[in-house]
Amino acid sequence: MIHETVTQNSVRFLEEMSRHNYVTPTSYLELLGCYSQFVSRKRKELTLASSRLKTGLDKILVTTVEVAKLQEQLEVMSPELDKAVKEATLTMEQIAKDTAVAEKTKSEVQKEEEIAAAKAMETEAIAADAQKDLAEALPLLEAAVSSLKSLNKNDVTEVRALQRPPYGVKLVMEATCIMKGIKPKRVAGEKPGQKIDDYWEPGKAQLQDPGKFLESLFSYDKDNIPVETIKRIEPYINNPNFTPEAILKVSKACTSICQWVIAMYKYHFVAVAVAPKREKLRLAMEELDATEKILAAAKRKLSEVEEGVFQLQRRYSDSMNKKQNLEEKCKLCQARLDRADKLINSLADEKDRWGDTIQKYESLVHNVPGDVLISAGFIAYLGPFTVNYRVRMASEWSQALPNLGVPASPDAGLLNTMGDPVKIRSWQIFGLPADLYSVENSVIAHLSRRWPLFIDPQGQANKWIKNMEAENEICLVKQSSRDFIRVLENAIRFGKPCLMENVGSDLDPSLESILLKRVFRQQGTLVIRIGDNFVPYHKDFKFYLTSKLANPHYTPEVSTKVTLINFTLSPSGLQDQLLAIVVAEERPDLEDSKNQLIVSNAQMKQELKEIEDKILYLLSASQGSPVDDIELIETLDASKITSGEIQAKVKAAEVTERTIDETRGQYIPVAVNSQILFFCVADMAKIDPMYQYSLEWFIRIFLNAIASAERADSIVDRVNHINDAFTYSLFSNVCRSLFQKHKLLFGLLMCVRNEMQKGNIDMMEWRWLIAGGTEIPEELPNPAPKWLSTRSWNDILTLTALPNFADFATDFEKHTHAFKKIFDHAEPQDVNLPGQWTTKLDSFQAILVLKTLRPDKVTNAMQTYVASKMGQKFIEPQTSDLTAVFKESSMVSPLVFVLSTGTDPAGSLYRFAESMRFSDRLNAISLGQGQGPRAESLMRIAMERGDWVFFQNCHLAPSWMPVLERLVETIDPEQVHKDFRLWLTSMPSAQFPVYILQNSSKMTVEPPKGIKANLMRSYQNFSDRFFKQCPGKVRVFKHLLLSISFFHAVVLERRKFGALGFNIPYEFTDGDINICIDQLSMFLQEYNDIPFKVMEQTATAMLKKVPDTVNLAMVQKKYPVMYEQSMNTVLVQEVIRYNRLLTVIHSTLQDLLKALKGQVVMSQKLEEMANSLFLNAVPAIWARQAYPSLKPLAAWVTDLITRMEFINTWVDSGIPKVFWISGFFFPQAFLTGTLQNHARKIKVPIDSISFDFKVKGKDIAKSPKTGCYIDGLFLEGARWDTHIKALNESKPKELFTSMPVIWLMPTPNRMPHDTGIYACPVYKTLTRAGTLSTTGHSTNFVFTIEIPTEKPQRHWIKRGVALMCALNF
Repeated sequence: MIHETVTQNSVRFLEEMSRHNYVTPTSYLELLGCYSQFVSRKRKELTLASSRLKTGLDKILVTTVEVAKLQEQLEVMSPELDKAVKEATLTMEQIAKDTAVAEKTKSEVQKEEEIAAAKAMETEAIAADAQKDLAEALPLLEAAVSSLKSLNKNDVTEVRALQRPPYGVKLVMEATCIMKGIKPKRVAGEKPGQKIDDYWEPGKAQLQDPGKFLESLFSYDKDNIPVETIKRIEPYINNPNFTPEAILKVSKACTSICQWVIAMYKYHFVAVAVAPKREKLRLAMEELDATEKILAAAKRKLSEVEEGVFQLQRRYSDSMNKKQNLEEKCKLCQARLDRADKLINSLADEKDRWGDTIQKYESLVHNVPGDVLISAGFIAYLGPFTVNYRVRMASEWSQALPNLGVPASPDAGLLNTMGDPVKIRSWQIFGLPADLYSVENSVIAHLSRRWPLFIDPQGQANKWIKNMEAENEICLVKQSSRDFIRVLENAIRFGKPCLMENVGSDLDPSLESILLKRVFRQQGTLVIRIGDNFVPYHKDFKFYLTSKLANPHYTPEVSTKVTLINFTLSPSGLQDQLLAIVVAEERPDLEDSKNQLIVSNAQMKQELKEIEDKILYLLSASQGSPVDDIELIETLDASKITSGEIQAKVKAAEVTERTIDETRGQYIPVAVNSQILFFCVADMAKIDPMYQYSLEWFIRIFLNAIASAERADSIVDRVNHINDAFTYSLFSNVCRSLFQKHKLLFGLLMCVRNEMQKGNIDMMEWRWLIAGGTEIPEELPNPAPKWLSTRSWNDILTLTALPNFADFATDFEKHTHAFKKIFDHAEPQDVNLPGQWTTKLDSFQAILVLKTLRPDKVTNAMQTYVASKMGQKFIEPQTSDLTAVFKESSMVSPLVFVLSTGTDPAGSLYRFAESMRFSDRLNAISLGQGQGPRAESLMRIAMERGDWVFFQNCHLAPSWMPVLERLVETIDPEQVHKDFRLWLTSMPSAQFPVYILQNSSKMTVEPPKGIKANLMRSYQNFSDRFFKQCPGKVRVFKHLLLSISFFHAVVLERRKFGALGFNIPYEFTDGDINICIDQLSMFLQEYNDIPFKVMEQTATAMLKKVPDTVNLAMVQKKYPVMYEQSMNTVLVQEVIRYNRLLTVIHSTLQDLLKALKGQVVMSQKLEEMANSLFLNAVPAIWARQAYPSLKPLAAWVTDLITRMEFINTWVDSGIPKVFWISGFFFPQAFLTGTLQNHARKIKVPIDSISFDFKVKGKDIAKSPKTGCYIDGLFLEGARWDTHIKALNESKPKELFTSMPVIWLMPTPNRMPHDTGIYACPVYKTLTRAGTLSTTGHSTNFVFTIEIPTEKPQRHWIKRGVALMCALNF
């Protein structure tokens, strides 16, 4: 469906806009590719966005539920908290009481402790005094103990083992037994009967167990040694042999025992001395013990009291902990409630909007297939189309898709579906026009899978791309550059964007691999082949192409390789730019504020979007309860504040912006008027390829007009002054570069476009005026055939198809007399229309009526109309001042003379150079074959020296024009001499570089109009010295010079009469007259003697109107070849010719219908045929099979139908009484057949027979016996006077008259008349020129008819009187 819609609209696009667009299978594949690429991405994008919003809403709902729970918890915890507070209070009071008791007890304990401490000190002093005394014996005691400790069991066993112990041993053992209180054994002494005490055996028994023995010594009660024991041991102590030294000599063990005994002895006396002190110490210790018991009891009481206080404190601490815990829980609960409240309040404004957005997203997700399909269709197909076509096709798609079961949004479109507002805004900051059409173009370029080729005559896309990619170091190339391939390779290798500027209608073949993205891997690296080189392909590489051509025709092969994007400036986009310019000039403060507001609003909206994205991200990333996410709450709170501030600023900015826009809006009429004028200027390129003007040039004039316009107190008056000043300034500047014949056209175009903007002119009426009508609602008879031609009446009938003229044809009959007065009036454009039409029609509509009656005066009416609407100065001649043009030029802006035939501005330029003192610095060269390198060298030298260069006849060197364009483009103002100027001359040529035309000062050069003006122009170039160049023959030279100049002026003037002026057109140039003058001078000096140049009807309607072919077999059967009747052969031949033509017409129309439906390819022939049908011209493919004719298509078809009626009537009814000679395909065959019939009838050679002629009346009853009657001829330059039966002068405003029936009478050996007749040539068409065909007959001239006349033949020859078989209408 999309493919078929675009195919149909492409045909319409060509018919209405003359723009080509090819719908190819590649376009369909691009549609599928874009759809598959975008549909999943868009669905994922919408689903993700919806999911984020749903998460946000879920968090709000969760928070709402949690708030209720928190409130319940808070209600439960509040009583518990009160109870805990009361318990803590009571416990604190009890603690206070017990603490007082504890303090009192503690005070008492402290007193007891002081007493105990004093007692302890006293006891310690006593103990210390006693210890001091004991300390004297302690060393000895300690030495004895140490000595004992040094003994081992063997030492003791050794003593025990002695059978006869030495004295010292025995002495020691006796002392030991005494100290231990062991009784001696009574044994016999030395004297008989004497019993003495023996301690060895008892002592030895003590040694039985050495360890026990030693332990008994260690544990001896040294503090309670009996006095008796001391007394008994004293002798031993005093015994000189009882010393450790002495005992050591006999026994080690006894030595230690000896030391122990001595130590015990001495310790006894110390202990006895210390005993009172010890008693005192004991008593002190008892008192101390009693005191300590009291202290312990007090401490126990204190401990009990403190334990009670501790328990109370613990209870209090538990209560306080419980209270604090409850407080913290309440506080946390309250904090969560507060955060929940903030969360809910912060998102309250978003809740409903998010809900609506979710529904919107869900709807969009459902409609993704259709919406993305429409966007893919935009990208794949709609780039070359203008905005109206895009809107219409997108609307058709969005309406048709739901009916086909494909869900789609009602407002589905490229920007709604695939546009990114943030990215678009950034593009607009880089210079992208803000209108919808330009934004669509940018999105198409961004999303297309093919590299974009922008049709960019005003350079808007070029400027935007350069600014956007400037930070990426964009590379600039042109196809005309010698190194463009190298630059491209570097851009591909390093991943830089590349812009190819000024692309023509063809692309260099070396670009094919880049355009088709033929990238492949080689050794793991992406590479692309360019020519014979393999270049590494960087993924960041971008490629843009722009064309300055306003309406390029790219072939299907090119269209499949790139995405064509029509970036032609839209009216709304230009209007916005011009409004900004005029406001910036008039109110710079307002425009600055406006621009700042735009940037500020964009930034604030971006911040709001970022805030929302951050909130949604935090909500999505939040784990657990959202009220516990402090970062989320703080962010929301801060965001709420920021959002509120931004929204307040946005609202304030919107108010300010409205105020600014209201003021700016007062200058909108300037912008509207200026954009209308720009497109008037742009449309002039359709008239002539040299009429090219850049937007920068237009804006420069616009700024100058604003600066020079009259000031005013009110904005309304100021706006009017600016509009008036700019309109005329633009008109003057453009007219300087227009040919004279186009200046009124430009003025009319400006006037009509302004009136259309005001709603004063209907588009259909304007179209009727410029192209004529093709539809006749109702066939009515001509009410005034005597003076109103068939052509005029047909125009009137087609005029009734317009609503405002619906009754004009029927009302015309009522006012035929008044309309005849208009028809006969010398200045019909000044005569009011009769009846209701005077008031019903305005001045423009009156021109349409005038066109039907007096088309020769339409130009005058247009002049009057323009003057009445815009002023007299817009129809007055505009002169070109070379000095003024030169002042506007610069070293980078060439000066171009646009030539017309017969002109050469070289002389004027040489004189101007002489006046500027540049005659020696002007270097001229006439371009042609092989002159390019020389011209380039000359230009480079001139740029260095500051000379002028003059390149003539640029149209003769089309192959060198790209080089010239490159040279002009690369002129650097900082390096070229300021005096350098480039002068160019060229005939209108489509090969002339558009860049130069748009950036140059152009002047048209035309010959003057009129004999006198041409003579004056010729003589302006002659000087006194020139007249004297033929010494001795000056007078003759002047006379002959006047003759040559006069003849030159005459032949120049005769050109405007077309075929009446010259059968074969020839352009007489200034070079012709200059050569003639040079030859005149040469002849005079060398010789002594003096040698004396729209149809609008559908194919379906055409098929219905064009008759079918004639049954040839039936005709041949009905009219067989007969010797007596040559007309049968003539008829069969005519049928064959007409059938051949009708067959071509029917087949091509059917093929065209199929092509329009997309069933067959639109071939070049069919395309040319469609163009011809649209322009109301006979297609060439028909004309090649048809008879000669100058008629427009509508009249040509009517003529064909009439011809076929003539043929069919002949076939059906037999040979006609009167032959319509204009209806013959090959009238010469008919004439030959007539002569042949007569020759065979009278049996004479046909070569001896010729025609005699007799003009008959209109009423013919039957065929003549001899010869035939013919009609259908028209006289040009004279008329047949029925009163005098002869030729007579034409009536005023009567170009053609119908000739009555003429009787062709074959006459043998006829002698032509010398007088009384005019040998009038008969031509098939008004061209009067033809060629000899293979039959020997002319393709245009038929034969000569002798017409009676009262005047000599030379009279009618001078008037160019001739008979025509057909007119041009």
